[in-house]
Amino acid sequence: MTAAIKPDKTSATEKTNLLNLDDLLTEIAHNVTGNSIQLPAHFKFDWHGIHFAGQVLPSQNGQNSSLNLVANLGYIPFSAENKERRRTLITTFTPLFMKGEYSLSTSSQIQMILLTEFTGSVSARRLMEVITLTLLDLQEDLKDIHKSISA
Repeated sequence: MTAAIKPDKTSATEKTNLLNLDDLLTEIAHNVTGNSIQLPAHFKFDWHGIHFAGQVLPSQNGQNSSLNLVANLGYIPFSAENKERRRTLITTFTPLFMKGEYSLSTSSQIQMILLTEFTGSVSARRLMEVITLTLLDLQEDLKDIHKSISA
């Protein structure tokens, strides 16, 4: 019995995109701010429909830097808007709020706070690498939770 080898269905464009991530990060870093970033740095961006606010702070010892990202995942509706949806989200998220995994803003927005410490220089390129790795690590969880809140 012979086994057929399945052809690689990854398109040439996808392969090129994967191989050129390093070049892309370099180009974006250069176009955005050059090479240096003044700390503390504050920024905002959207990714997969999720709004993020972030800041980069120097550490107390001067060795590391801290990237703080706040993912705004969606709102808990007011009772007048959707009483049942409000009850469901509060029931689901209250244990997570208590554990500190998520927080609830004063405007009823469910947020996930992502804290990442990193070493090395704080350049635009390094910052984008850290953000990219952080988001790739959590992308499925973030998309799933955002979808469940926004539904």
